[in-house]
Amino acid sequence: MSPLSVLLVLLSAGIHIGWNSLTKSSSNPRVFSLFKGSYLLLFTLIIALNFDLAEIPIDIWILIGLSGMIHFVYILGLSSAYEQGDISYVYPIVRSAPAFVPLIAYFIFAERISLRGGVGIAIVVFSVSTLLLWGKIGKGKTVFSVIFRKENAWAFITLGTVVGYSIVDKAGMMSMRSVKELPDGMHAVVYFLLETSVCYVLYWSFMMRKRGIIQWSVFKKEWVRIALAAVGTMTSYGLILHVMKSENLSYIVTLRQTSILFAVVIGWFYFRESHFKIRLLISLLMILGLYLTATAH
Repeated sequence: MSPLSVLLVLLSAGIHIGWNSLTKSSSNPRVFSLFKGSYLLLFTLIIALNFDLAEIPIDIWILIGLSGMIHFVYILGLSSAYEQGDISYVYPIVRSAPAFVPLIAYFIFAERISLRGGVGIAIVVFSVSTLLLWGKIGKGKTVFSVIFRKENAWAFITLGTVVGYSIVDKAGMMSMRSVKELPDGMHAVVYFLLETSVCYVLYWSFMMRKRGIIQWSVFKKEWVRIALAAVGTMTSYGLILHVMKSENLSYIVTLRQTSILFAVVIGWFYFRESHFKIRLLISLLMILGLYLTATAH
């Protein structure tokens, strides 16, 4: 990866944990995510009025629709997981996608992983797994029983969507390079906002199924934080999509997991969560793996 790509991915990781922390700290993460999506739908409308979206080929629209559906499940799963668990526990599960993405990318995109990159990915996967299991095994609890606890269901569903949309969006951004009618610097923004519009139309439909589930008091009290989360979401994933146009998917997804280190620190400092020292040490080990991955050729 080029130094600029590494910088953009690290910046994306920092912003990503920022809007995740805002979601976690909300009085109602599900409703917070709903109103965050409303801001993003507004941004999409602005984009639609300023660019000729009809020039986007049908095959890209199919990928946009598929990505939007996967992101709908992602937002639902992530907000639901934050209602039930610590950010320093949920986030590592959700961001453990490097265990699965490289293998899928190898078969779909014919991406090759060097020995150095493979070692780095293995270290990251080990670190994330240890963060997940530390302090949970013992007193009759096995690895299997810890991993498959009922309260982990939403986190694992969210993990699956991260793998899914990473693959779909990689294909989408590779195809977007052929859309010459749009400025090159707008490819990632347009793609993100279009798939996000699909995501949040579905999410609004889901949330409106029950009367009273949408709490307007959340918007009244947290509208500034919701707006910041919306901008952070768009910026964070826009940066990743831009890098996807030219860099190896396996390395991008792995490097982005530096946000796990941020999650551990924020979980301890802001949310007063436990196991800080050991989780910090494990996260630093993960940074070594990320370095090996980012500098692999």
